[in-house]
Formats: sequence, C-alpha cells, structure tokens
Amino acid sequence: MKTGHDRTSQDRNPAKQAPDLLQPVHCVSNNLQKTARAVSRLYAEEMRPSGLTRAQYPMLGYLEAAGPLPMSDLANRLYMERTTLTRNLKPLEAAGYVERPVDPDDARVRLVAITPLGRRKLREARRYWRAAQSRVLKLIGAEAWLELEASLRTLRRLVQ
Repeated sequence: MKTGHDRTSQDRNPAKQAPDLLQPVHCVSNNLQKTARAVSRLYAEEMRPSGLTRAQYPMLGYLEAAGPLPMSDLANRLYMERTTLTRNLKPLEAAGYVERPVDPDDARVRLVAITPLGRRKLREARRYWRAAQSRVLKLIGAEAWLELEASLRTLRRLVQ
C-alpha cells in the first residue's frame, strides 16, 4: 500500500516532470532537420570563399581518403541517394575536380575519382571548413560535441 511518503521527487515537484517525448515538439526527425539546416547555413557561409558547397567538400574528402569508388559505395558512405549524388557530382566533374573512369576490374562499373585539381581544391577549402568547424565547436564545446557525435552515430546505426 502506498502512502504519501512513497511518492518520487518528480511527483512532489510538478515542475520537474519528465517531458512527454511523444509530443510533436520533441520530434526527433524535425529537431535533427532544423539543427542540420542551421548548422549547414553556418558551414555554407564559412565555405563560400572556397567555391565548394558544404555538400561537395565531404565528397572530395571521401574520394581523397578512399581512392576511386563506385557511385553506389560513395552514395552509401555519404548517406545519399544515387540520384542526389549524381546531381551533386556534376559541378565537381565540370570543374575538373572529379572524373568518372571505368573500373579496371569491371568495365560495366564507372568509378568516381578525385583529380589532382580536386586535391588542390580540397586543400584550399580545408581552411574554410576548419573555420566552420571551429565556430561550431566554440558554440557547443568540444566535450558536448563528442557526446552528441557518439549519440548521432548510435542513432544512425540503430535506424539503418
């Protein structure tokens, strides 16, 4: 039998009630999208002088680190639909930053590869990206970012 003394501290203090996470204001998807848009604007602002968009920079970065990749592999690494990746690669290809060679192991497959010009552009853009990254880290703090980054990775892994 419960007595008045059995109540939790949350019961005694209505102001400390746990939020109802099933209310729209707590929508995970909406909150992630709003945050992504706000952070993307900051990166776009900082990256503008480089001539690369905040979406193009990681494409070149992945290609530099991994070497030539089939479109599907690059799309998977970027969590992007192939059609979106194709649309985003067109200006990089037109600028000479990437090329689409045939896979030497399978002539049916076209690869995406960073060119020497693309490597130079990536190095040039890196300082602008670092300025954006520094701005965000200054706002949120390194420790909070590392915790959030770990949570985001966990969420991505769980929803796949």
